[in-house]
Amino acid sequence: MKTIRIIFAALILAACLVPSVLMICGYKNPNKENRKLASLPKLVTEDGANTEFASQFDKYVNDNFAFRDHLVAAFNDVDIALLRDFNGTNAIIGRKNHIFYGPTLNDYLGVEQLTEEQIASIANFLADYSAALAEKGVRFTFMTAPNKATIYPEYMPGYLKPTDNSRNIDMLNTALAERNVDFIDAKSILIPAKEQRTIYYEHDSHWNNFGAILIYNEIAEHFGLEKYDPETYTVVNDRTGDLHNFVYPASSYKEERIVYPEFHSYSSKRPVNFDRDKTVDTTSDVNEIRMVFYHDSFGRSLQPFISQSVGALHMNSYFPYKADVIDKYDPDIVLIELVERNLDKLYEYAVSLGY
Repeated sequence: MKTIRIIFAALILAACLVPSVLMICGYKNPNKENRKLASLPKLVTEDGANTEFASQFDKYVNDNFAFRDHLVAAFNDVDIALLRDFNGTNAIIGRKNHIFYGPTLNDYLGVEQLTEEQIASIANFLADYSAALAEKGVRFTFMTAPNKATIYPEYMPGYLKPTDNSRNIDMLNTALAERNVDFIDAKSILIPAKEQRTIYYEHDSHWNNFGAILIYNEIAEHFGLEKYDPETYTVVNDRTGDLHNFVYPASSYKEERIVYPEFHSYSSKRPVNFDRDKTVDTTSDVNEIRMVFYHDSFGRSLQPFISQSVGALHMNSYFPYKADVIDKYDPDIVLIELVERNLDKLYEYAVSLGY
């Protein structure tokens, strides 16, 4: 028995020491996460002693110990096998192989939602913004991109019990309708569409290109642009979701990616790269319509469809929104897209403007 205890203790010690020793010796893990890993902090900086060294070093070790990807994946596999769920900081393991983004949990449960007064602040801001654009002859539409759990609640784990409270996305749509502000109800478009085929990736928080073209067609309906056939696509299996590496960083999981043909040609001064650029500009010969599109990551998949449908497109992912963009680009159309989980940030922005 004593020998077994010694062997067990030695294995535990090795499991703790080997990753750290290899890290010290220069072993580097491949970074598969959509973020910058913590770097080794300095004890002394230009301002003197680094009082945050301990916490910074802890973050550095947590991000960089050797075989981190494999150990994290193994831990999650065991956690899921034993507990049949995983509720991490950034990911929630759902049913039928779906992963959900952790920060959307409150919206799913209906807790810590905005009050009616706070929703009114957002709606009043958007109403005034729409009116100001209308005075310049600019058409405006707002859209909330639904969280994945809003469209696929049936795939959320059973241990999570939603409340009957009103959700931000529904309250805001109602408030905008009451103020005659044009908006796109993406939720009502996507929920019935999921009966046709999958519209959000399994290991990703975003809609796929089929969902994107359905949303684009609704945008086209609002602004009188050309619509495209959502059924004219091919499928390739090469997509790794943004949530996959939170849970299974050591493994590969390729999902199907829907590919649409180029309905009309368009061009840009340099290749479109949303990871690199906060702004993207494209032009086409299809018409002379100019459009400004304020967006977040959900707007990226809309870009090819919109670029083929307007003469000039300026996409801007800065938040808070840059007001000087309107005067600079003199658009005919302004579209704002914001994901459901960030509606509280839009409220904070509205309050900062006095609403």
